[in-house]
Amino acid sequence: AGSAVRERLSQEHWNVMQRTESIFSERCAQTATQADFSWLETQDTLRATSDRLAAITGAQTDRMTRDDGWRLLSLGRHIERLRFLSTALLLGFESGSVHQDGGFEAMINLFDSEITFHAQYQQSRDLAALIDLLVLDRDNPRALAWVAHTLRGRLARLAGAAPDQSSLMSTNVPDPSLWQLEPLCEPGLEAHFGNLRQLLLDCGDAAIQVSEDISVTYFTHAQAVGQSLSA
Repeated sequence: AGSAVRERLSQEHWNVMQRTESIFSERCAQTATQADFSWLETQDTLRATSDRLAAITGAQTDRMTRDDGWRLLSLGRHIERLRFLSTALLLGFESGSVHQDGGFEAMINLFDSEITFHAQYQQSRDLAALIDLLVLDRDNPRALAWVAHTLRGRLARLAGAAPDQSSLMSTNVPDPSLWQLEPLCEPGLEAHFGNLRQLLLDCGDAAIQVSEDISVTYFTHAQAVGQSLSA
């Protein structure tokens, strides 16, 4: 895919992409020759590849002018993040894993917020602290509130709305200014955390809807049409 836009990439950026592909292919080939390989080797390969992909993405966004192309790229990342993180947190509560030490810690790690959480709450396993940091914290770029707020703002800017004004598409994303900690922490019937569950479902649904709206609004989809001509 990178070769299709090679002329728009710096040499440094291109080199990182080439090294990532080469190293990943080499590791996969080495693993394939082993009759028995460990899961740890697979994890190590995936982790290293993930780190290099993050470097590629960072180089890509840092060098772009902040035009509509950059906004669309940024929107894609935030839509994906909103969908993935809201679904992950929903599954954590539905499965009950967040009520266990291992699951609690795994959820914090999944949100890439372990350093921030332990700096603010030490070794606490309080669900209110978890919800506060992963859902409501506007200073945490992995929190759903931060992602939703940023997504709403960039959708409005893409549509040409005035500063601090919403666009039709941005209103499809839940407004984090309306979210409150106390209702989200209420266990409700059978400890299903109904308010939190509904919010997470709304976030996931909004991500899908916004993705479809962007596709229809900003991209042209051509479909081959079969046609025969006779003399």
